[in-house]
Amino acid sequence: MRCIGCLTVLLPCTLAGCATAYRAGAPEGAIDVIAHRGASAYAPENTLTAFAKAAEMEADWFELDCTLTKDGEILVLHDASVDRTTNGEGDAATLDLAALQSLDAGSWFGPAFAGEHLPTLGESLDLAKRRIGVYVEIKNSDNDRELMQSLRALTAGHAEMTSATGMALGALLDRSDSRNIVLTRKCIEEIRARNMGRQVVIQSFSPVVCLVARLEAPELRTEYLGAYDAKHPEAWDDFLAWGHFIGVEGFNVAHTAMTQDHLDGIHRRGKTVAVWTVDDPEEMRRYAEWGVDAIITNRPDVCLQTLAHSGAR
Repeated sequence: MRCIGCLTVLLPCTLAGCATAYRAGAPEGAIDVIAHRGASAYAPENTLTAFAKAAEMEADWFELDCTLTKDGEILVLHDASVDRTTNGEGDAATLDLAALQSLDAGSWFGPAFAGEHLPTLGESLDLAKRRIGVYVEIKNSDNDRELMQSLRALTAGHAEMTSATGMALGALLDRSDSRNIVLTRKCIEEIRARNMGRQVVIQSFSPVVCLVARLEAPELRTEYLGAYDAKHPEAWDDFLAWGHFIGVEGFNVAHTAMTQDHLDGIHRRGKTVAVWTVDDPEEMRRYAEWGVDAIITNRPDVCLQTLAHSGAR
C-alpha cells in the first residue's frame, strides 16, 4: 500500500517558536480515508457541518463539489440544481450567490440541521485549513465535446505531453469560453490565496478540468475520476491514456467498476487509486486487501475502524 497523502503544510512561526508542521493525509503506508461530501451519512452533504463532522471523526480528507453561480462565485453543491438538497428550486447557474445562500440546505436531511446554508469554496477551505485535507471536485458543467476534439487532434500520436504540445494546448484553452475552464481557474485562485496547495487535491470527471489544472497549477495534485463500462471498454483505455498523457497523479474509480487487474494496471503506471463510494465494511476490507490507496466513503468513522481492525491503519 502506498500513501496518497504524505503532504506537509508548514504553520507560521509563533513568538514561542515554529509550530509543528501540519500534515494532510494518512500516515506513511496507510490507506487514506476521504469523507464523501463530508461525513454525509451523519449530516447534510456538502455543508460546513458535514465537513466539520468529518474532521471530528479524524478522516484524512473531506471531499466537496464545486460549481459556478450566475454571478461567477464558486458554490459547493453536487447537483446542477438545488431541488434535491435545499428548499429552493432551479439550477445554481441561474441564481446568484446571495439567493443561493438564503436557502435552507439542512432541513431535507433532518430538523436538527434546519437553516444550514450552501457554502462557498472559500468558506469550506477556511474551515479545513491546518485541520483536514480537502478533495476539491470540480464539476463537469459544460459540453466540451468540440473542444476535446480539437485538443485530441493536437495530441494525436503522443503518449506523453511535451513542452511544445503543452503550449499549444494552453493556447487552445485560452481561446475557449468553457465554463469548466473558468471554474477551474477560479478554484485554483481560491486555493492559492490561502496557501493551501499542499492540503488540497483537485479531482474531476472532466478531461478539460484535469488538463487545465495540470497545465496551470502543476504544484497542485490532480486526480482523474472515472468508471469502467463493459459495453464500452474503449472508454476505459481512453480514460487511462488521457490521464497518463496529462500527468495526473491518480485515478479515482467507481468501486463497482474496480477489479484487481484494473488496480494493478493503474499501479504499474505509477499512479494511485481511490475507490468511491464505499460504505460497506466487507467491501472496505476487500479493497484494502487489493491494495487501494484511498477509500471515499460517506461513513469515515466506519471506514477508519474497519481499516484499523484489518491492520491497514
